[in-house]
Formats: sequence, structure tokens, C-alpha cells
Amino acid sequence: MAQDRAGYAIYGTVVDQSGEPLPASILIHELGKGTAASLDGSFRISGLNPGNYHLHITHVGYKSLTRTISLESSDQELQFVMAETAITLQSLTIEANPFKNGAVEQSQSIEVVDRDFIEKNNSGTFSNALEKLPGISTINTGVGISKPVIRGMSFNRIMVNDRGIKQEGQQWGADHGLEIDPFDVDRVEIVKGPASLIYGSDGMSGVINISPAPLPDEGTIRGHLINSYRTNNNMRSHSAMVEGNENDIVFKARFTAQDFQDYRVPAERFTYAGFELPVYENRLKNTAGRERHFSLMAGMRKDWGKSTITVSQFNQKAGIFTGAVGIPNSYNLRHNGDYGNIEFPRQDNMHLKVISNTSVQWKKHWLEIDLAYQRNNRLEESLPHIHGIGPTPEGNLALALFLDTYTANARLNYHINPKHQSILGIQATLMENNFGGFEFLLPEFNSLSTGLFYFHEYRKTDNLILNAGLRLDGARHDIQAHYQPVYDNALNPTGETVQRNPDIDRNFFNLSGSTGLSWIINQVNNVKFNFGSSFRIPTPIELSTNGVHHGNFRHELGDANLNSERSFQADLNYTYSRQNFLVGISPFVSYYDGYIYLAPTGRFSTLPGAGTLWEYRQNNAFFTGGELKLEWVPVSGLTATIAAEYVYNYNLDSGLPLPLTPPASLLSGIEWTLPDGFSRVADNGYLYLEYRQVAAQQRVDRNERVTSGYGLLAAGIGWELPVRQQTWKLQISGENLLDTFYFNHLSRYRLLNLPEQGRNVNINLKIPFRIK
Repeated sequence: MAQDRAGYAIYGTVVDQSGEPLPASILIHELGKGTAASLDGSFRISGLNPGNYHLHITHVGYKSLTRTISLESSDQELQFVMAETAITLQSLTIEANPFKNGAVEQSQSIEVVDRDFIEKNNSGTFSNALEKLPGISTINTGVGISKPVIRGMSFNRIMVNDRGIKQEGQQWGADHGLEIDPFDVDRVEIVKGPASLIYGSDGMSGVINISPAPLPDEGTIRGHLINSYRTNNNMRSHSAMVEGNENDIVFKARFTAQDFQDYRVPAERFTYAGFELPVYENRLKNTAGRERHFSLMAGMRKDWGKSTITVSQFNQKAGIFTGAVGIPNSYNLRHNGDYGNIEFPRQDNMHLKVISNTSVQWKKHWLEIDLAYQRNNRLEESLPHIHGIGPTPEGNLALALFLDTYTANARLNYHINPKHQSILGIQATLMENNFGGFEFLLPEFNSLSTGLFYFHEYRKTDNLILNAGLRLDGARHDIQAHYQPVYDNALNPTGETVQRNPDIDRNFFNLSGSTGLSWIINQVNNVKFNFGSSFRIPTPIELSTNGVHHGNFRHELGDANLNSERSFQADLNYTYSRQNFLVGISPFVSYYDGYIYLAPTGRFSTLPGAGTLWEYRQNNAFFTGGELKLEWVPVSGLTATIAAEYVYNYNLDSGLPLPLTPPASLLSGIEWTLPDGFSRVADNGYLYLEYRQVAAQQRVDRNERVTSGYGLLAAGIGWELPVRQQTWKLQISGENLLDTFYFNHLSRYRLLNLPEQGRNVNINLKIPFRIK
């Protein structure tokens, strides 16, 4: 065919295995541009420059396809044959992986969830929505504060990438939640296992990639309203979004408001430091919160690529249970009648991000550039006398942490030929931390880190794909000494000071590498193997902290002599997949040389209101475990699922387990999709029932408590309602339906013998709209 006036075109047909046409979606990854095949299966995308492109082909009820094509000097005709599947997971593509190819070709275990999954499992925070995936758990502080755990590791061993930029928000703290609006997430890809090569040293145990939705179609302006209500703590959530595309100038805006009250627990009393105290009206005092978030995106899409800039801000004020600072008594545990009142102690967090994402075609290849500025303000407020001091000029501001982060990433995706492709990348991050308040936890510091990596993929045959790469990193931490005022017994300053941390100036250099393969034995069997040696640089908090971390109810002490930890990790994944059945097994094993962790000492701190002393240590450690996922569709419309996980670790120096290890768990579920015509007023209905069994965790570190096992029942129903040419979506779900009394081993409130939330019912209504 002749060349279009504005470039070349790809065209062709999409059919199933019997040759019947399919109206599938075809998307060009690099341009965020696509089309839908017509009813006869034909499609055409015009205006393309010569070059290499990655295509994603998807259709409901069929396995997704990913193809790499090379346009030279003429239009190209293509035919895609899609295999039918009843397994939902196989209809999702992977877009945030290095080579933009399919899930089967990747040598690592990758879980993918889309907006439908997140909305269906929304529990108020982004991290908690991921807990139904095998190998993923969370560390919680109450309701609104949670952070992800992958294979028993969290904090600075997990990277969260939002639009290609690593989220930097004091993630070292267990009580510091992930500053992500749960409604502003369209797609998540979780890389389990060593991912430091591509993403940096903090990707040692995994990476959570948050990808934006595809750019809206040209000539459209649309959006939605989401309203939800959770009964346990009267959480009210409202989120509004509008997006559009005029002549390939695109925009998107979202605003979210979320308010919640003190949450209910199935208990009337709890034990604190040997004292038995009441839980009035089954509500935990001062666990309410308020959130206001927004994001704005604008950009363009041209034949040379695309470029967007996104400005977002996360704002959260959350109460911390009264016993977090000082010893509670019956008086200050009593409610004042306002369950939504956010009293002291509390957190006031703000996270601002300005992110620029650009993909530019360079000759036949693609250059991706991500630039960002982040500002994280974390304010912890409480009454000074609880900390053993009198009134201060800072008032009730106990601790303020101000972190500025500047990030620049560049990657050149170089397609050599159909068998070879490579990526050359460079990353740089500058962090500046300042603090305020009358308490001390983390000093002022500057941190500069850079990384250079090369990654190569070799398709030896159509069914055997190999990859390997190397990475060189360097970093410098410049940490300032801090001297803290001393107070007398009358809570007056004496004029004397005590040094809480010395000046620390440390440089680190490391080399890491990995290799892997994916062997597609046949259409139903796939084996993956990945081996890597990665490292993690000790953070400023691990080197220099020496203060009371009230959100964790303990005194935390750093060690200025910590060295980089080195890991040797191997992952194996086997997947057996048929049209109505899928089983995946993912064992892993890791050895850590100089594993850095925070451990209880069994001693009480000498600082006021501090509780026990925990210190950062470095020991050799061993990790192993695995995940199992199963999805079976015995008859049309009925799906059974199983997700299991287990982590075993061992401190090779002390001979004990490592602290805060998640217990083994098994999540079983069954879902029935209501048949067409089941209801005259509703479409696409479903019912589901789930039961999670969590084992007791008796493998604990010295001075760490064991946790009993428990079982939780959940259920839900959802359907779509046609209203004025739009489809409203209503979902009702319930968690802990039996109002079970249990302790979450990873919960911060577990240290206070406080149980988790009781019965909770969530009602969610999504109202789409279209302006043009």
C-alpha cells in the first residue's frame, strides 16, 4: 500500500483461533495511541514514522498479545490470532517492564492489576488494595496509614514508582504510610524478586510500578464520579475525574476527599504495659482522619512520541491512638462525643509531586526521559509535657521532617534486530532533609546517588528468551551532627546539650548484575528463572537516628558504621495455563551479606515516653519461601481462586528469625458472574465469597511477641445499571463479616495489644459521564 501523507500505517485483522473476527483493542505503547478493530476484525493505525514499536492487543475473554514490529519504508500488514481464555489474569498486558513485551517473555514474576481490581478491593488505602495478591502484605497503623510488604520485606527494600519516578516520602518508617491517592491509580504492576538492576538499589525485594491509564481518544471529554461509604469507621470517600483530548492535546484532573472517624474493634478492654484499660463503645480513641488529594495532567501526543507533565498533591491528617505517646489512662481514652475529632497525637502529611514524562523517537529507537521534583512534609504533633519537657517555641509540633527530592532518569530502548534488544539507562537523585519541632529523630542531611545500567535481551528461539545486565551505582550521604537541649526535673531547659548523632560523611560504590530466562515449553507450560546479585545502601535514618519514634512506640537507634548490604537471590516460576485453568508456583531463595534491620533490644529507653529501645543491626541472613496462585473456571461464569504465600527467614549470626516476618496465609475465593438476562434492570452482575486463613506466627526474634492465627470471611456483590446512555457501577462488599477478634502481626497497634477492625461493609457507586 502507498505511504500515507503523514507517514506510514499498520493495518490488518484480529481473529480467534477458528478464524472468526474479533473487535480487539490495538495500542502502540510508545505513542499511547491505538484503535479498536471493527466488527469484521480489521484495523488501521496511520501517521507512523519509520521505527520500532511495541503493540498490545487485548480483548475480553482472550489472552493478551504483545508484538514488536519494525516499520521500514512501507506500510505493514499484520494478523493477530488470539486464544480464548476464561482466566482474567491472562487478559492483562504488562507495560512497565523494561522491554515492553508480554508477561510470558519476562524472566521475573510480575503481578498485574487494573482499575477494576483496585475499585473492587478498595479499602481506603492503595497498599491495602494489593493484599489479595500472593506475596503481598501490609504494615498498618490504624486505618489510613499502610505500606506494602513483598516477601517479608518493606521500607527501603521496596520501590514504589509513580509514573516512572521513585516515590520518596520517608518510607523507612513503619508508621509512615504510602502517599498515593487510592482513586488515582489505573494500573499496577508488581515485580517480585530482585529488581535493583533496572530500578536502583531499593528494588532489592521488589518494585511496585504505578502506570497511568492510556491517553484518552482524540475528540473525547469524559470522566467519572466515585462515592463510597465504609460502615466500621463511617469513612466517606468522594473522587471526581475528568479527562480529554483535543487534537492530541491531552489533559486529566482529579480531586479526592476522604474522611473517617474512630474505628470499631471487637473488644471492650485491652492490656497496656500490665494495665487493663477500657475501649469505650468499642471505638479506638483518636483514630480518625481527613484526606484531600488532587492531580492535574497536561500533555501532547505527536508522531515523534508523547510528553506529559503531572502535578499532584497528597494531604492527610490522621490521629494516632492516644497510647502512642505516654501512658494512657481511662480518662483520656474516653470519647468527647465527636468520633471524627482528630486530637493529639496526630500526623499531618503532605506530598507534592511534579513529574515530567517524555518518550521521543530517536532514529528507529526510543528515548524515555523522566524528571521530577518531590516535597514531603511530615508533621507529628503532640503535647510537650508528655515528652518530659515544658512549653516550647514550637508549640505542639513534636517533630517535622521536610524532604526535597530531585530525580532525573533517562533510558534508551535500542532495538538491534528481531533477536536482540537492549536498554542503556542513567538515573540520578538528590535528596535534602531538614527537620523541626521540639523532638529529634532524623538529622539534616544531603544525599546524592547516581546509577548507570545496561540490560540486554536475546530471543534465542521463539520459545526461549534470555536476558542479562550490569549496573554501577555510587552514593554520598552528608549527615549533620545534632545537639539536643537537656531539661531538668521541672521541665525547664538547663542550657546544656547532648549530642544525639555525630557528623557522618559516607561514600558508597557498588556493582550489581542479574540474568534470567523464560522458556515457553508449549502453549500451556512456561518456566522462568532469574538470578541476581544486588545491594542496598544504608539510609541516613539507619546511620544516624537516635530518638523516639512515637508512631512505632519505641526509641530507635542508628549505627554510623553500617555498610552496604549485598544479596544473592534466585527466583523460579512455573505456570501451567489452559483456557479454564491456571496454576502458578513461585519459589525463591536469598542470601544477604550484612542484612540491615531494626531489632528490639529488650531494654527500656531513658528518654521520656519512649518505651523500649530498638536498634539497627547488620547480620547475615537467609530468606526462602514462595507463592501459589490458582484460578479455575469449572463452568462458564463460575471462578474459584486460591492465593497462598509463605516466608521463612533466618538470622545466620543469632540463629533466630528476623523481626516483623509475615505469617503464612491462604486466601480462597469463589465468584459467580451472573448470566445475561438474569436481571431486567442490571447487567454484568457478580457475587463472590472469600475466606483468608492466616497461620500463627511463632517464629519471632528475641523480645518480639508471637501472634495467634485467625480466619476472616469476606463477601461482595456488584452490578451495572444503565442510566441515560451511561453505565453506573454499584458494588457492595463486606470484610471481617464474622466480627473476628484478631491481631495482625505486622500492625503497629499490635505492640499495644490492640486488635484490628471489626465488621466493615463498603458501598461503592461509580457514575461515568461523557461531555463529547
